[in-house]
Amino acid sequence: MTSIASGGVQAKPTGTITREAARDLSSYQYHAMKIDTDSQIDYVDTSSAGVCIGVLQNAPDAAGEEAEVATEGTSLLYVDGTSVSIAEGDPLASNSNYHGHKADSDKEQYFAIALQPSTADGDLIEVMLVGPSYLAV
Repeated sequence: MTSIASGGVQAKPTGTITREAARDLSSYQYHAMKIDTDSQIDYVDTSSAGVCIGVLQNAPDAAGEEAEVATEGTSLLYVDGTSVSIAEGDPLASNSNYHGHKADSDKEQYFAIALQPSTADGDLIEVMLVGPSYLAV
């Protein structure tokens, strides 16, 4: 994984929520998250009808530990820009790896706007969190 977030770029959330983790999320810091049916934090693939509420900021290593999710402001996010390149300003949804990817389908849910470009999988970029929104193309 490459970190292109450098030169002072960092997570600057202005809003966060903290809830119990649904499982070990220690490998999912800076990935897309949802609140599950048990009111716990879990990873989310927005293409599978999950609603992304934000990006995990810490790395809880067991179910029941505190998971902090950025819901407003900026955050770092792992992205996949391999199949469709990500440009600054692109809306981002999440895929089956819970990485951000460019949202480009009609009525596709997105939750963030890219503040840096990416053409690889596993890049860590800065994004602006916008909450669940839907494209109209």
